[in-house]
Amino acid sequence: MAKILIQRLWLEKVDWDEALNSTLTEKWFTIRSDLENVNDISINRWMGTLGSNKDCVEIHGFSDASMQAYGAVVYCRITHPDNPIKTSIIAARTKVANLKTISLPRLELCGALLLSRLLKQVGQAMRIPASQIYAWTDSSIVISWLAGDSNKWKPFVANRVVEITSNVNSNQWYHVQSQDNPADVASRGMLVANLKKCDMWWNGPQWLQHSKIQFTRPNVLPTDLEVKKKTLQTLIVTNNEENKLTMQFNDFDTLTSLLRTITYCRRFLKQKLFKDNLDKIITTEELELSLQTCIKRAQEEEFNEEIESIKRKKRVKKTSKIKSLDPYLDEHGVLRVGGRLRNADLTENSKHPIILGRNSKLTSLIVAEAHTKTLHGGTQLMLTYLRSKYWILRAKALVKNYVHRCLICAKLNAKIRTQVMGDLPSVRVKPARAFLNSGVDFAGPFNVLMNKGRGAKTTKAYIAIFVCMSTKAIHLELVGDLSSSAFIGAFKRFCARRGKCTNIWSDQGRNFVGANKELSEAWKEAQLQFDGEVSEMLANDGTQWHFIPAYSPTFGGLWEAGVKSIKYNLKRVLSTNLTFEEMTTVLCEIEACLNSRPLCPMDDDSMQPLTPGHFLIAEAPVTVPDVNLKTAKVSNLTRWQYTQRLLNDFWSRWQKEYLTRLQQRPKWLKREKEFKVGDIVLIKQDSLPPGKWFMGRITDKHPGPDGFTRVYSVKSGTTITKRSVTKLCALPVDTSD
Repeated sequence: MAKILIQRLWLEKVDWDEALNSTLTEKWFTIRSDLENVNDISINRWMGTLGSNKDCVEIHGFSDASMQAYGAVVYCRITHPDNPIKTSIIAARTKVANLKTISLPRLELCGALLLSRLLKQVGQAMRIPASQIYAWTDSSIVISWLAGDSNKWKPFVANRVVEITSNVNSNQWYHVQSQDNPADVASRGMLVANLKKCDMWWNGPQWLQHSKIQFTRPNVLPTDLEVKKKTLQTLIVTNNEENKLTMQFNDFDTLTSLLRTITYCRRFLKQKLFKDNLDKIITTEELELSLQTCIKRAQEEEFNEEIESIKRKKRVKKTSKIKSLDPYLDEHGVLRVGGRLRNADLTENSKHPIILGRNSKLTSLIVAEAHTKTLHGGTQLMLTYLRSKYWILRAKALVKNYVHRCLICAKLNAKIRTQVMGDLPSVRVKPARAFLNSGVDFAGPFNVLMNKGRGAKTTKAYIAIFVCMSTKAIHLELVGDLSSSAFIGAFKRFCARRGKCTNIWSDQGRNFVGANKELSEAWKEAQLQFDGEVSEMLANDGTQWHFIPAYSPTFGGLWEAGVKSIKYNLKRVLSTNLTFEEMTTVLCEIEACLNSRPLCPMDDDSMQPLTPGHFLIAEAPVTVPDVNLKTAKVSNLTRWQYTQRLLNDFWSRWQKEYLTRLQQRPKWLKREKEFKVGDIVLIKQDSLPPGKWFMGRITDKHPGPDGFTRVYSVKSGTTITKRSVTKLCALPVDTSD
């Protein structure tokens, strides 16, 4: 009863912390209160078999089923010449019925299976011969199934009949009346209070204690219940000039498997001719003969009227689809193109190709084979290959459709989807102090000498590039590794020489993420150590860190261009390995050169071009020195005003000459359709070899830093990552395939 209650809970879909309805609650309280009666039940472990003759011990098992459960119970029957017959329960098992609706006869069979397993286990444990084991059931249908041939029943019944008869012989199964079947208690359930008073459950039916038991078996009448339906499979063979096999092409996925199957069928039909060659390798002639048979069968299905007209030596109807091809039948009965190339210097198949319709499955198999033979070739290559032997109606559309549905071609031909280039962020288009808003990246590794002299070892070093977001000024720092601590040291040197940095952008490198955490913790500690105005100043002085989306270097194009420029100069300067100090000197010189590059293309006028250095030191770092104004009589106030005027002029020129040139979009000019949640996409991974992709599904989308929706959450396998649109490819195939 408890098992049935648990099954009801599953059917009601009740969670573990939900309250039950009144009906289930009442049933549970009934079972719980009844469990107190278990203390009044005791079972004798001693059955009195010791010292008894094995011939006096019998095992009797009973099975029964209801629509809710089925069960089995086993009893031991001991016969003594001088003492009365003693019976006692040995074991019992119960199972709830399957949630799927099953007929009562099938449940009775499941109960018989449960009993057979239990009898086998008990018989082996007690070493009772199989001839002294008896099984009882109140289902005459089960007895009929056990007495019949297992091959005639449906799989559900047949499989269980085989196992039951292997455990307990079918001659040892007998019929019992339902009122005398103790297994009825197990299949329907009974409260413990009533069970402890049920003598039939503990000792079996009354007649089991009689000296002679009447073993009854009803007249086993043949039953049609669960009889396997007989299906007659026929192979239609017509004998004309040659054997023609009518086969279903839809049962095959490739042309090769179809032709090999037909070849073996032909060998089977001609056993006398191929008696010694049945298992030999298939020859090319046999495959061609099988292909010829398939072609004629496909042509008869689609061009039957045309073939009949040609056989009667009449012309094809004007409404025929192949009227313009001037069709004819060759010596093998294959429909071919007559055409106008009879006198051309071509092969016979090229001059008179075989005509095939586009609706036949055989045509699809031939197109698939052409796609494989041309190594997943395109439309033109496949058409050229096919037309060397076949004339397929509307072949181009058929080939295009197949190539479009090929998953391998779809993966390899997928193009990365780009969205229209976004607007520049405010830090790129508003005047601000140099390096107030910066981007940072790493370049390298580069080999540097640990010391001077012969045999000196080299070690790796990296370059930290800081780029001003508004002036494109560059600051370079040489660091020893990619750890967070090394970057924090470079960042402190950068701030000490270039001033406080309010906002900084970077990719999601591990060292940057770690540095952001450590700097945030440092500002928190500083706030705890100082009070008043100093505390407020330090709290407001922390650098705000911004991360671009993962795997999206296009969002950091400013510092990626700086890395390219640095590598350009280093490749032309470095001819040998340098020490750490020498490398630092070279980087300072490269920094000066890069900060002297013009922000705008130079015109023919004589005005000095605007460079990032003008915003740092009021002139380009690498230039011809002007006249020394050290001895000029200019007051400090006048000099300061003059400097401020120059700085304002620089920003004015920055807006007129540089900022206006950022108006145009150099690439990504077309606004593409956004991916939808649930779309199947291909994920481009830079670390994978060419032609290898990850397939994933869009789970969510987020607005990018530029305001355009172009950052997506993609689930690939069990991993969910955020990807930009430049790393995703649409999959132009039906995802249901």
